[in-house]
Amino acid sequence: MSSSFSSPADYLTVPHSLTPSFHFRTGKVPRLPVAERPSKVANQFGYPRPGIQSPTPALATAAHYFVDNNTWDAILDHGDFDDIVVGSGFCALAYVDEALKRDPWRKILILERGEVGFMHGSCPFFGGRSTFWSAWCPQPTLDLMRGFPDSMKRTTQSEDFWKDCKDLLHVTPADQISNQIFGELQKDIDQKLTKALNANRIHTADTTEAAPLAVGKTSPTSQLAFNKFSTPGALLDIYERQRKLTKANKGRPLMIATDCIVQRFQTDENEGHVVRVLETSRGALCFPDGRTNIILAAGAIPNTNILLNSLESMQTRAGSRVTGHFLTHIAARFPKNKLRYSRLGNESFHLKEDKLEIAASYLAGRDPRSNMQYHVQITAIHSPHPEQDAVDAGRECPDYAAAATAEQLEGSEDYIVLVCASLGELDEENRDSWLRRNPQDPDLTTNVKLQITLSEKDHSLWDIMDHATQTDLFSYDAIAAMADDEVRNLQYWHNSSGWSSRKPPVSEIRVPGIVHEGSTLYMGPQGDPAAAVDDRYRPYGCQNVYVTGAALFPAAGSWNPTLTMCGFAQDLARKLVPKREA
Repeated sequence: MSSSFSSPADYLTVPHSLTPSFHFRTGKVPRLPVAERPSKVANQFGYPRPGIQSPTPALATAAHYFVDNNTWDAILDHGDFDDIVVGSGFCALAYVDEALKRDPWRKILILERGEVGFMHGSCPFFGGRSTFWSAWCPQPTLDLMRGFPDSMKRTTQSEDFWKDCKDLLHVTPADQISNQIFGELQKDIDQKLTKALNANRIHTADTTEAAPLAVGKTSPTSQLAFNKFSTPGALLDIYERQRKLTKANKGRPLMIATDCIVQRFQTDENEGHVVRVLETSRGALCFPDGRTNIILAAGAIPNTNILLNSLESMQTRAGSRVTGHFLTHIAARFPKNKLRYSRLGNESFHLKEDKLEIAASYLAGRDPRSNMQYHVQITAIHSPHPEQDAVDAGRECPDYAAAATAEQLEGSEDYIVLVCASLGELDEENRDSWLRRNPQDPDLTTNVKLQITLSEKDHSLWDIMDHATQTDLFSYDAIAAMADDEVRNLQYWHNSSGWSSRKPPVSEIRVPGIVHEGSTLYMGPQGDPAAAVDDRYRPYGCQNVYVTGAALFPAAGSWNPTLTMCGFAQDLARKLVPKREA
C-alpha cells in the first residue's frame, strides 16, 4: 500500500526539531547533533519563564514518543495505514509485535484513549491494564477450552503457538526464577500441594504447578530475575526499533496517538460492508480505498461497545453472552515449624532466618457436578522483618490482590503467611447476564447496560471453590495441605479482629464484582444467532474489522486469559500480514 505522506519525516513525528531530546542518555547520539542546536533561545527549560507546573502524563511524554497535534492534523488529512490498532494493552502489543516482525514496512497507528479518570483497580494512561495486573499466565489444555470452536483449538495446537506468546510475555515458572526470594519456600509449597493432590486430599482439584508468571528476563544478560511484564516498555522498544529502521530506509515508523477515544465506525453497504470511516474524539479517520484494517484491542467491554454503536448486525449478537471470573480472597498463616525447615532429608527446606522468601503456586480444579472450573492463586510469604521487607515483598509478590498486607505480616515473623485468590468461571449459558446498547445515553463510550447475575451453577462452583481453599479439622484442602503438620495451628485473617482460628464468614472473603470479563463477542458459526465473530476474527456484518481478547472466548474457563489472548492476537497478525522476505 502506498503512503500519502511525502517522506518518512512526514509520517513520523520528530520531537524537538531544534534541540536534542533530554531523554537520550549520556553517550547516545542525539537525533540532532549538539553542534546544530541554536546558539540563543528565547525560552528554554524554565528560563526566563517557568514551564507548566502540573503537566499531565500525555503532555510530558507526547513530544518524545507520541503523535503531536501537527502530526495528528496531517494524519487526518493524509493518513494512510495498513492497520489502526485500538488500545495499547496486551493484545495490541501481541498484534503489533508479530505484524512488524513479519513486515517492518507495515504502517501501523495505535490509538489510546488515555487519560482515564478512574477504572476499578487501575488508572491506565498508556499500556491498558498491563500496568496493574497479577502476571499469572497458565496455559489451558484443550479440555479446559469448553465450547471453543475447532478452528481455535487447532490454532493452539499449531507449531510455536504457546512458545511465541510465552516468549512475548517472558513467562517463567516460579520455581525457575533464579533469585534468592523464590527458593526453598517455593519447593516446599509445591511439594506439599503435589503430595496432597496425588493422595486425593483436595477432592475437586485436578492439577497443581509452580505458578507460570510473566516476570522473566527481558534479555539474556539482564540481572533482573524478576521483572513483572507490562506493555509500555515493550511498545516503546518497538517504536524505537521502527524509528531506526525508518532512518536506515528498512522499514516504517510505528505511530502512537494518545487522548484519542474511538467511538464508532461506518461501513459502505454498497461495497461489501467495508469500513471507510473511523470516528474518534479527535476527528474522523478516513480510508477511501477500504483497505485499512481496524484491530479492536481495547478490552471485551469497549470492543463490544464500539461494535454495538457501529453495526446493526451486532445488535442481537454482541453482548448476548457475558462471562468472567468471580473471586474469593483468603489469608491464613501457620507456625514456621523448625524441624520442617531445618532438618536434613527429602522433606527438608532450609529457610534463611533473616531473609524474605516468597512462593507462588497454581492449583486448578472443577465442580464434579457441572464440570465448571476454578483455580487458586497461592502466594506464600516468609517475612522475618516485615517493615524492612515491605518494599521487596511489594515488588516481587506476583499478585497485587494476593499480597499480604503490612498488618498481616506484622507479628507473623515466625509464621508462613498464605494468601489465596480463588477464581471461578461464570456460567456462559446464563441468559440473565448480558451487555446491551443503551440508546438513551448520548455518550458513545458509555451507552451500554451491563447485567451480571449468578446462576445455580455459579453458586455451586463458588461453594466448591471456597471449600477447596478453606479448611476445618476434619477435611483436607489446599491450605491444610500446605500447613501439613501445623494444620491444627492454622489461623485466618479477619478484617475486623485480625488472626483467629475461626474461619472468616463468606461475606468477608467473597469479592463483589468480576474480573477477566469475556465472551461478549465469542467466535462461532454464523448459524449460531449469538456468535459475533467468524473464524478469521471478523465480526459478522463488516469486512476489515478484527477482534482480539477474551471477548472471543465462548466460555471463560477459570484460567487467567492473558497468555491465550496474546496467542490469538499473534495468530491474527500471521493471518493478516504476509511475511516480507529480506
